[in-house]
Amino acid sequence: MQIERKAAEACGRPVPVIQCGIGRDAVERAFARIDALPDRPRHVVLFGIAGGLREPCDRETAWVIDRVVDAATGATANSPTARLAPAKAVATVGHADTIIATPADRAAFVARTGASLVDMECWSFAQAAAARGMAWTIIRGVSDGPLDHMPTEVLDLVDADGNPKVAAAAAAVLRSPSLGPKLVSLQSRSTRALARAQALLVHMLDAVDGTPVACSPEHPALIMGGTFDPPHRRHLGMLIEACQAISASSAIIVPAATNPLKDAQAAPPAVRWEMLQAALRDPGMPRSSAAIMVSGCELERGGTSYTIDTLRTLLPLIPGSTEHGPGAVRLLIGSDALMQLDRWRDWRGILELACPAVVIRPPHTLDEVRSWLAGFSERYALGDTTSWLLPLPPVELSSTGLRAALGRGERPDGILPEVAGIAERHRLYRA
Repeated sequence: MQIERKAAEACGRPVPVIQCGIGRDAVERAFARIDALPDRPRHVVLFGIAGGLREPCDRETAWVIDRVVDAATGATANSPTARLAPAKAVATVGHADTIIATPADRAAFVARTGASLVDMECWSFAQAAAARGMAWTIIRGVSDGPLDHMPTEVLDLVDADGNPKVAAAAAAVLRSPSLGPKLVSLQSRSTRALARAQALLVHMLDAVDGTPVACSPEHPALIMGGTFDPPHRRHLGMLIEACQAISASSAIIVPAATNPLKDAQAAPPAVRWEMLQAALRDPGMPRSSAAIMVSGCELERGGTSYTIDTLRTLLPLIPGSTEHGPGAVRLLIGSDALMQLDRWRDWRGILELACPAVVIRPPHTLDEVRSWLAGFSERYALGDTTSWLLPLPPVELSSTGLRAALGRGERPDGILPEVAGIAERHRLYRA
Protein backbone atom coordinates (compact mmCIF):
# COMPACT_ATOMS: atom_id res chain seq x y z
CA MET A 1 0.00 0.00 0.00
CA GLN A 2 2.99 2.29 0.43
CA ILE A 3 3.59 2.52 -3.33
CA GLU A 4 -0.08 3.42 -3.78
CA ARG A 5 0.17 6.15 -1.16
CA LYS A 6 3.36 7.56 -2.71
CA ALA A 7 1.77 7.59 -6.17
CA ALA A 8 -1.24 9.49 -4.81
CA GLU A 9 0.98 12.00 -2.97
CA ALA A 10 2.98 12.58 -6.16
CA CYS A 11 -0.09 13.70 -8.12
CA GLY A 12 0.71 17.32 -7.28
CA ARG A 13 -2.68 18.22 -5.82
CA PRO A 14 -3.05 19.60 -2.26
CA VAL A 15 -5.32 16.87 -0.91
CA PRO A 16 -4.89 14.73 2.22
CA VAL A 17 -3.80 11.14 1.51
CA ILE A 18 -4.66 8.36 3.96
CA GLN A 19 -3.03 4.97 3.55
CA CYS A 20 -5.57 2.17 3.78
CA GLY A 21 -4.98 -1.53 4.39
CA ILE A 22 -6.76 -4.45 2.74
CA GLY A 23 -10.44 -5.29 3.26
CA ARG A 24 -13.59 -3.92 4.87
CA ASP A 25 -12.14 -3.28 8.32
CA ALA A 26 -9.32 -1.23 6.81
CA VAL A 27 -11.83 0.94 4.96
CA GLU A 28 -13.74 1.58 8.19
CA ARG A 29 -10.53 2.65 9.94
CA ALA A 30 -9.64 4.94 7.05
CA PHE A 31 -13.04 6.65 7.22
CA ALA A 32 -12.64 7.12 10.96
CA ARG A 33 -9.49 9.11 10.15
CA ILE A 34 -11.37 11.06 7.49
CA ASP A 35 -14.09 11.88 10.02
CA ALA A 36 -11.42 13.29 12.31
CA LEU A 37 -10.05 15.75 9.72
CA PRO A 38 -10.58 19.43 10.64
CA ASP A 39 -12.35 20.02 7.31
CA ARG A 40 -14.18 16.88 6.30
CA PRO A 41 -14.10 16.55 2.48
CA ARG A 42 -17.16 16.48 0.24
CA HIS A 43 -15.37 14.13 -2.19
CA VAL A 44 -13.27 11.05 -1.44
CA VAL A 45 -11.19 8.88 -3.77
CA LEU A 46 -10.18 5.24 -3.42
CA PHE A 47 -6.91 4.96 -5.34
CA GLY A 48 -4.72 1.93 -5.84
CA ILE A 49 -4.38 -1.53 -7.37
CA ALA A 50 -7.00 -4.07 -8.45
CA GLY A 51 -7.03 -7.35 -10.35
CA GLY A 52 -8.08 -7.53 -13.99
CA LEU A 53 -10.81 -10.02 -14.88
CA ARG A 54 -11.24 -9.62 -18.63
CA GLU A 55 -10.20 -7.54 -21.61
CA PRO A 56 -9.47 -4.67 -21.91
CA CYS A 57 -8.66 -4.57 -18.18
CA ASP A 58 -5.35 -6.36 -18.50
CA ARG A 59 -2.21 -5.84 -16.45
CA GLU A 60 -0.73 -2.33 -16.33
CA THR A 61 -3.90 -0.56 -17.48
CA ALA A 62 -5.83 1.97 -15.34
CA TRP A 63 -9.53 2.74 -14.91
CA VAL A 64 -12.09 5.01 -13.30
CA ILE A 65 -14.89 2.94 -11.78
CA ASP A 66 -18.44 3.71 -12.85
CA ARG A 67 -20.16 0.86 -10.98
CA VAL A 68 -19.39 -1.32 -7.95
CA VAL A 69 -20.85 -4.81 -7.50
CA ASP A 70 -20.86 -6.64 -4.16
CA ALA A 71 -20.22 -10.26 -5.10
CA ALA A 72 -21.76 -11.51 -1.85
CA THR A 73 -25.17 -9.91 -2.38
CA GLY A 74 -25.29 -8.77 -5.99
CA ALA A 75 -26.02 -5.21 -4.85
CA THR A 76 -24.62 -2.38 -6.96
CA ALA A 77 -23.61 1.27 -6.51
CA ASN A 78 -22.96 3.83 -9.24
CA SER A 79 -20.21 6.41 -8.85
CA PRO A 80 -21.59 9.97 -8.83
CA THR A 81 -18.45 11.29 -10.56
CA ALA A 82 -17.73 8.67 -13.27
CA ARG A 83 -19.33 10.82 -15.99
CA LEU A 84 -16.46 13.24 -15.57
CA ALA A 85 -13.94 10.50 -16.44
CA PRO A 86 -12.07 10.43 -19.76
CA ALA A 87 -13.84 8.61 -22.58
CA LYS A 88 -13.15 4.86 -22.73
CA ALA A 89 -11.52 4.90 -19.29
CA VAL A 90 -14.37 3.51 -17.16
CA ALA A 91 -14.93 -0.03 -15.89
CA THR A 92 -17.00 -1.96 -13.35
CA VAL A 93 -15.35 -3.40 -10.25
CA GLY A 94 -16.52 -6.32 -8.17
CA HIS A 95 -15.97 -6.55 -4.42
CA ALA A 96 -14.60 -9.81 -3.00
CA ASP A 97 -13.61 -10.68 0.56
CA THR A 98 -10.66 -12.75 -0.60
CA ILE A 99 -8.15 -12.76 -3.43
CA ILE A 100 -9.49 -14.08 -6.75
CA ALA A 101 -6.27 -15.87 -7.55
CA THR A 102 -6.48 -18.02 -10.69
CA PRO A 103 -7.74 -17.53 -14.24
CA ALA A 104 -10.53 -20.03 -13.56
CA ASP A 105 -11.57 -18.16 -10.41
CA ARG A 106 -11.56 -14.88 -12.35
CA ALA A 107 -13.77 -16.28 -15.10
CA ALA A 108 -16.25 -17.56 -12.51
CA PHE A 109 -16.25 -14.17 -10.76
CA VAL A 110 -17.00 -12.43 -14.07
CA ALA A 111 -19.90 -14.81 -14.72
CA ARG A 112 -21.31 -14.08 -11.27
CA THR A 113 -20.86 -10.29 -11.18
CA GLY A 114 -20.32 -9.01 -14.73
CA ALA A 115 -17.37 -6.99 -13.40
CA SER A 116 -14.14 -6.27 -15.27
CA LEU A 117 -12.00 -5.68 -12.16
CA VAL A 118 -11.91 -7.06 -8.64
CA ASP A 119 -10.71 -5.64 -5.33
CA MET A 120 -11.40 -6.05 -1.61
CA GLU A 121 -12.33 -2.49 -0.61
CA CYS A 122 -14.62 -1.00 -3.25
CA TRP A 123 -18.05 -1.88 -1.84
CA SER A 124 -17.24 -0.86 1.72
CA PHE A 125 -15.72 2.37 0.43
CA ALA A 126 -18.76 3.28 -1.70
CA GLN A 127 -21.15 2.53 1.15
CA ALA A 128 -19.16 4.47 3.74
CA ALA A 129 -18.90 7.52 1.46
CA ALA A 130 -22.59 7.47 0.58
CA ALA A 131 -23.57 7.15 4.25
CA ARG A 132 -21.66 10.38 4.94
CA GLY A 133 -23.15 12.26 2.00
CA MET A 134 -19.79 12.34 0.20
CA ALA A 135 -19.31 12.06 -3.54
CA TRP A 136 -16.89 9.24 -4.31
CA THR A 137 -14.50 8.13 -7.02
CA ILE A 138 -12.59 4.86 -7.39
CA ILE A 139 -9.46 4.74 -9.56
CA ARG A 140 -7.68 1.43 -10.06
CA GLY A 141 -4.47 0.41 -11.76
CA VAL A 142 -4.32 -3.26 -12.77
CA SER A 143 -1.45 -5.26 -11.33
CA ASP A 144 -2.46 -8.70 -12.60
CA GLY A 145 -4.52 -9.59 -15.64
CA PRO A 146 -7.13 -12.22 -16.52
CA LEU A 147 -4.55 -14.95 -17.22
CA ASP A 148 -2.25 -14.25 -14.27
CA HIS A 149 -1.99 -16.21 -11.03
CA MET A 150 -2.10 -13.90 -8.00
CA PRO A 151 -0.08 -15.19 -5.00
CA THR A 152 -2.49 -15.40 -2.08
CA GLU A 153 0.41 -15.03 0.34
CA VAL A 154 0.37 -11.25 -0.17
CA LEU A 155 -2.47 -10.95 2.35
CA ASP A 156 -0.08 -12.09 5.09
CA LEU A 157 2.73 -9.77 4.05
CA VAL A 158 1.17 -6.44 5.07
CA ASP A 159 -0.19 -5.24 8.37
CA ALA A 160 -3.66 -3.80 9.07
CA ASP A 161 -2.69 -0.39 7.65
CA GLY A 162 -1.04 -1.81 4.55
CA ASN A 163 2.58 -1.47 5.69
CA PRO A 164 4.94 -4.28 4.63
CA LYS A 165 5.81 -6.98 7.17
CA VAL A 166 9.43 -7.45 6.18
CA ALA A 167 10.16 -10.40 8.48
CA ALA A 168 7.02 -12.22 7.34
CA ALA A 169 7.95 -11.65 3.68
CA ALA A 170 11.46 -12.97 4.24
CA ALA A 171 10.12 -16.06 6.01
CA ALA A 172 7.58 -16.69 3.24
CA VAL A 173 10.27 -16.51 0.56
CA LEU A 174 12.49 -18.91 2.54
CA ARG A 175 9.62 -21.39 2.72
CA SER A 176 8.80 -20.98 -0.95
CA PRO A 177 11.72 -19.54 -2.99
CA SER A 178 9.56 -19.22 -6.11
CA LEU A 179 7.50 -16.59 -4.29
CA GLY A 180 10.32 -14.04 -4.39
CA PRO A 181 10.35 -13.50 -8.18
CA LYS A 182 6.54 -13.42 -8.18
CA LEU A 183 6.48 -10.63 -5.60
CA VAL A 184 9.16 -8.63 -7.44
CA SER A 185 7.21 -8.96 -10.71
CA LEU A 186 3.97 -7.98 -8.98
CA GLN A 187 5.55 -4.87 -7.49
CA SER A 188 7.00 -3.84 -10.86
CA ARG A 189 3.66 -4.28 -12.61
CA SER A 190 1.90 -2.41 -9.81
CA THR A 191 4.30 0.52 -10.08
CA ARG A 192 3.73 0.81 -13.83
CA ALA A 193 -0.04 0.48 -13.41
CA LEU A 194 -0.06 3.20 -10.76
CA ALA A 195 1.77 5.55 -13.10
CA ARG A 196 -1.17 5.22 -15.49
CA ALA A 197 -3.68 5.49 -12.65
CA GLN A 198 -1.97 8.65 -11.42
CA ALA A 199 -2.89 10.45 -14.65
CA LEU A 200 -6.53 9.48 -14.09
CA LEU A 201 -6.32 10.64 -10.48
CA VAL A 202 -5.11 14.07 -11.58
CA HIS A 203 -7.87 14.26 -14.18
CA MET A 204 -10.61 13.35 -11.72
CA LEU A 205 -9.37 15.64 -8.95
CA ASP A 206 -9.24 18.50 -11.41
CA ALA A 207 -12.58 17.63 -13.01
CA VAL A 208 -14.46 17.22 -9.74
CA ASP A 209 -12.58 19.77 -7.60
CA GLY A 210 -15.10 19.78 -4.78
CA THR A 211 -18.10 18.09 -6.49
CA PRO A 212 -21.50 19.71 -6.93
CA VAL A 213 -23.46 20.22 -3.74
CA ALA A 214 -27.24 20.16 -3.55
CA CYS A 215 -28.90 22.99 -5.45
CA SER A 216 -32.24 24.76 -5.16
CA PRO A 217 -33.85 27.89 -6.62
CA GLU A 218 -32.46 29.79 -3.62
CA HIS A 219 -28.96 28.32 -4.09
CA PRO A 220 -28.70 27.23 -7.71
CA ALA A 221 -25.86 25.47 -9.49
CA LEU A 222 -24.15 27.69 -12.07
CA ILE A 223 -22.75 26.29 -15.34
CA MET A 224 -20.34 28.35 -17.44
CA GLY A 225 -19.23 27.13 -20.86
CA GLY A 226 -16.72 28.67 -23.21
CA THR A 227 -13.66 28.12 -25.34
CA PHE A 228 -11.28 29.59 -22.73
CA ASP A 229 -8.66 30.35 -25.36
CA PRO A 230 -6.92 31.41 -23.22
CA PRO A 231 -8.60 31.52 -19.79
CA HIS A 232 -7.98 34.88 -18.15
CA ARG A 233 -8.61 36.77 -14.94
CA ARG A 234 -11.91 38.22 -16.11
CA HIS A 235 -13.34 34.77 -16.80
CA LEU A 236 -12.76 33.77 -13.19
CA GLY A 237 -13.72 37.15 -11.76
CA MET A 238 -17.04 37.10 -13.63
CA LEU A 239 -17.74 33.57 -12.42
CA ILE A 240 -17.12 34.50 -8.78
CA GLU A 241 -19.27 37.64 -9.08
CA ALA A 242 -22.09 35.64 -10.66
CA CYS A 243 -21.89 33.03 -7.89
CA GLN A 244 -22.21 35.78 -5.30
CA ALA A 245 -25.09 37.47 -7.14
CA ILE A 246 -27.26 34.32 -7.18
CA SER A 247 -25.90 32.65 -3.98
CA ALA A 248 -24.79 29.67 -6.05
CA SER A 249 -24.13 26.35 -4.33
CA SER A 250 -21.76 25.09 -7.06
CA ALA A 251 -20.18 26.36 -10.27
CA ILE A 252 -19.12 24.06 -13.09
CA ILE A 253 -16.79 25.36 -15.81
CA VAL A 254 -17.11 23.47 -19.10
CA PRO A 255 -14.48 24.11 -21.78
CA ALA A 256 -15.86 23.45 -25.26
CA ALA A 257 -14.33 21.06 -27.77
CA THR A 258 -15.64 23.06 -30.76
CA ASN A 259 -18.00 26.02 -30.50
CA PRO A 260 -20.67 25.69 -33.23
CA LEU A 261 -21.15 29.48 -33.45
CA LYS A 262 -17.49 30.45 -33.76
CA ASP A 263 -15.28 29.96 -36.81
CA ALA A 264 -11.90 30.71 -35.25
CA GLN A 265 -9.53 27.77 -34.78
CA ALA A 266 -9.00 27.32 -31.05
CA ALA A 267 -5.89 26.04 -29.31
CA PRO A 268 -5.78 22.24 -28.83
CA PRO A 269 -8.33 21.03 -26.26
CA ALA A 270 -5.70 19.39 -24.03
CA VAL A 271 -3.74 22.64 -23.82
CA ARG A 272 -6.83 24.72 -23.07
CA TRP A 273 -7.68 22.24 -20.31
CA GLU A 274 -4.14 22.57 -18.92
CA MET A 275 -4.35 26.37 -18.96
CA LEU A 276 -7.76 26.39 -17.27
CA GLN A 277 -6.58 24.09 -14.48
CA ALA A 278 -3.54 26.32 -13.96
CA ALA A 279 -5.77 29.40 -13.72
CA LEU A 280 -7.98 27.75 -11.09
CA ARG A 281 -4.95 26.72 -9.02
CA ASP A 282 -3.60 30.26 -8.90
CA PRO A 283 -3.42 31.43 -5.26
CA GLY A 284 -4.68 34.87 -6.31
CA MET A 285 -7.99 33.50 -7.53
CA PRO A 286 -10.89 35.20 -5.68
CA ARG A 287 -12.48 33.15 -2.92
CA SER A 288 -16.00 31.80 -3.34
CA SER A 289 -18.47 30.08 -1.05
CA ALA A 290 -19.60 28.02 -4.05
CA ALA A 291 -17.86 24.74 -4.87
CA ILE A 292 -16.01 25.48 -8.13
CA MET A 293 -15.05 22.63 -10.45
CA VAL A 294 -14.28 21.87 -14.06
CA SER A 295 -15.96 19.29 -16.27
CA GLY A 296 -14.16 17.82 -19.26
CA CYS A 297 -17.37 16.28 -20.63
CA GLU A 298 -17.37 18.34 -23.84
CA LEU A 299 -13.67 17.76 -24.50
CA GLU A 300 -14.08 14.03 -23.93
CA ARG A 301 -17.18 13.88 -26.10
CA GLY A 302 -15.30 15.66 -28.89
CA GLY A 303 -16.80 17.13 -32.03
CA THR A 304 -19.11 20.11 -31.90
CA SER A 305 -20.15 21.06 -28.35
CA TYR A 306 -23.86 21.58 -27.81
CA THR A 307 -25.19 22.95 -24.53
CA ILE A 308 -28.22 20.65 -24.52
CA ASP A 309 -25.93 17.59 -24.53
CA THR A 310 -23.82 19.06 -21.75
CA LEU A 311 -26.80 19.78 -19.53
CA ARG A 312 -28.09 16.25 -20.01
CA THR A 313 -24.68 14.96 -18.95
CA LEU A 314 -24.14 17.22 -15.96
CA LEU A 315 -27.56 17.52 -14.35
CA PRO A 316 -27.64 13.92 -13.06
CA LEU A 317 -24.46 14.79 -11.11
CA ILE A 318 -26.06 17.76 -9.33
CA PRO A 319 -28.31 16.85 -6.39
CA GLY A 320 -31.62 18.70 -6.52
CA SER A 321 -31.38 19.68 -10.19
CA THR A 322 -34.28 17.52 -11.36
CA GLU A 323 -36.46 17.91 -8.26
CA HIS A 324 -36.50 21.72 -8.34
CA GLY A 325 -36.69 22.39 -12.09
CA PRO A 326 -34.76 24.85 -14.26
CA GLY A 327 -34.60 27.56 -11.59
CA ALA A 328 -32.18 25.40 -9.61
CA VAL A 329 -29.63 25.38 -12.45
CA ARG A 330 -28.43 28.61 -14.10
CA LEU A 331 -26.51 28.86 -17.36
CA LEU A 332 -24.05 31.76 -17.30
CA ILE A 333 -23.93 33.51 -20.69
CA GLY A 334 -23.05 36.91 -22.07
CA SER A 335 -25.55 39.19 -23.75
CA ASP A 336 -23.84 38.51 -27.11
CA ALA A 337 -24.53 34.78 -26.75
CA LEU A 338 -28.04 35.47 -25.45
CA MET A 339 -28.98 37.23 -28.68
CA GLN A 340 -28.17 34.08 -30.62
CA LEU A 341 -30.09 31.79 -28.26
CA ASP A 342 -32.70 30.75 -30.81
CA ARG A 343 -29.86 29.50 -33.04
CA TRP A 344 -28.71 27.02 -30.39
CA ARG A 345 -29.55 23.36 -30.80
CA ASP A 346 -32.81 22.53 -28.97
CA TRP A 347 -32.82 25.89 -27.22
CA ARG A 348 -36.27 25.29 -25.80
CA GLY A 349 -34.99 22.04 -24.28
CA ILE A 350 -32.17 24.03 -22.72
CA LEU A 351 -34.66 26.37 -21.06
CA GLU A 352 -36.52 23.37 -19.66
CA LEU A 353 -33.33 22.27 -17.89
CA ALA A 354 -31.61 25.53 -16.93
CA CYS A 355 -32.46 29.20 -16.59
CA PRO A 356 -30.03 31.65 -18.25
CA ALA A 357 -27.97 33.94 -16.02
CA VAL A 358 -27.05 36.82 -18.29
CA VAL A 359 -24.21 39.32 -17.94
CA ILE A 360 -24.12 42.45 -20.09
CA ARG A 361 -21.20 42.58 -22.52
CA PRO A 362 -20.18 45.80 -24.29
CA PRO A 363 -21.24 47.33 -26.58
CA HIS A 364 -24.65 46.21 -25.25
CA THR A 365 -26.28 48.25 -22.50
CA LEU A 366 -28.73 47.13 -19.85
CA ASP A 367 -31.61 48.95 -21.56
CA GLU A 368 -30.80 47.36 -24.92
CA VAL A 369 -30.73 43.87 -23.44
CA ARG A 370 -33.96 44.43 -21.52
CA SER A 371 -35.63 45.58 -24.73
CA TRP A 372 -34.27 42.61 -26.64
CA LEU A 373 -35.50 40.20 -23.95
CA ALA A 374 -38.98 41.72 -24.03
CA GLY A 375 -39.20 41.17 -27.79
CA PHE A 376 -37.73 37.68 -27.55
CA SER A 377 -40.18 36.73 -24.80
CA GLU A 378 -43.15 38.05 -26.74
CA ARG A 379 -42.06 36.35 -29.97
CA TYR A 380 -41.77 32.94 -28.35
CA ALA A 381 -44.38 33.30 -25.56
CA LEU A 382 -41.85 32.74 -22.79
CA GLY A 383 -43.31 34.97 -20.07
CA ASP A 384 -41.03 37.14 -17.92
CA THR A 385 -37.38 36.79 -18.97
CA THR A 386 -36.00 39.88 -17.22
CA SER A 387 -35.15 37.65 -14.23
CA TRP A 388 -32.42 36.17 -16.41
CA LEU A 389 -30.35 39.34 -16.00
CA LEU A 390 -27.73 39.38 -13.26
CA PRO A 391 -27.20 42.58 -11.24
CA LEU A 392 -23.59 42.94 -12.40
CA PRO A 393 -21.80 45.75 -14.22
CA PRO A 394 -21.01 45.14 -17.92
CA VAL A 395 -18.27 42.57 -18.43
CA GLU A 396 -15.55 42.78 -21.11
CA LEU A 397 -14.31 39.28 -21.95
CA SER A 398 -12.52 39.70 -25.30
CA SER A 399 -9.58 37.30 -25.66
CA THR A 400 -8.47 38.53 -29.08
CA GLY A 401 -6.04 41.15 -27.80
CA LEU A 402 -4.67 38.78 -25.17
CA ARG A 403 -3.94 36.12 -27.81
CA ALA A 404 -2.16 38.69 -29.95
CA ALA A 405 -0.03 39.81 -27.00
CA LEU A 406 0.86 36.24 -26.07
CA GLY A 407 1.73 35.55 -29.69
CA ARG A 408 4.24 38.41 -29.55
CA GLY A 409 5.85 36.82 -26.50
CA GLU A 410 4.34 39.32 -24.05
CA ARG A 411 2.69 38.56 -20.73
CA PRO A 412 -0.41 40.79 -20.53
CA ASP A 413 -1.91 41.65 -17.14
CA GLY A 414 -5.11 39.72 -17.82
CA ILE A 415 -3.26 36.41 -18.08
CA LEU A 416 -2.00 34.58 -15.01
CA PRO A 417 1.76 33.80 -15.10
CA GLU A 418 1.36 30.02 -15.19
CA VAL A 419 -1.16 30.28 -18.02
CA ALA A 420 1.23 32.49 -19.97
CA GLY A 421 4.00 29.97 -19.36
CA ILE A 422 1.89 27.15 -20.78
CA ALA A 423 1.01 29.23 -23.85
CA GLU A 424 4.69 30.00 -24.36
CA ARG A 425 5.75 26.37 -23.92
CA HIS A 426 3.24 25.21 -26.53
CA ARG A 427 4.03 28.18 -28.82
CA LEU A 428 0.37 29.18 -28.96
CA TYR A 429 -1.01 32.15 -30.87
CA ARG A 430 2.16 32.65 -32.90
CA ALA A 431 1.61 34.10 -36.37
